[in-house]
Amino acid sequence: MNQTHIGGIALLACLIVAVAIALGAGAQGSGSPAEDESGPVLVVGDGMTVIVADAASLSDLAAAGISAPEELQIPKGITRYDIVTFDHAAVNSQVREGALPLRIRGTEYRAGLERMTFEQIDDGIDSYEGTIPGVEGSDVLLTTSEKGLIGSVTFGGETFWISGIEPRARAEGSASPLHIIYGSRDVEQQGPVLVDQGPVTPPPGYYSTAGPGL
Repeated sequence: MNQTHIGGIALLACLIVAVAIALGAGAQGSGSPAEDESGPVLVVGDGMTVIVADAASLSDLAAAGISAPEELQIPKGITRYDIVTFDHAAVNSQVREGALPLRIRGTEYRAGLERMTFEQIDDGIDSYEGTIPGVEGSDVLLTTSEKGLIGSVTFGGETFWISGIEPRARAEGSASPLHIIYGSRDVEQQGPVLVDQGPVTPPPGYYSTAGPGL
């Protein structure tokens, strides 16, 4: 076999390897929609605006132009979170209609919701519960108000929490108060709790499901 023939085979082999690498990279980049980490972990309704995505510290919030981030009630032990605002009129309308659009890790869903009837007072604060049809084990709990949204979405073994994070006075003075969204993947793991060692401390971020109040 002459050197020209050998050189041609070597060149062809290099091209095959290059194409295989390119195809593999493309497949990895497209990925499964449910594992898309390029955007916010959870998008609620059609009236949500992401202010800071993939935040990990108060300095990330300051760099994004959020004033006095040290005043915000960010749960301890959260390694990654999104800061968002809502068009509450739009979100509340969709919640009341019982068909709330959700985007979870890049994939679109629609939650079916029903209003809870445990309270008879019309104070503008309403709670809803439901599921994502066709998704076994899913659970959606939301409490809405004129300027607040608190709740959780459980999906595929992961829970996402939504809560307001501004102190009450600051939130009342804002047309669209800041909220935090984060997933259970982004809560630091604790060691085992010894039940005979006195009161059990709630896990990091536990209180955030109640938030600073509606």
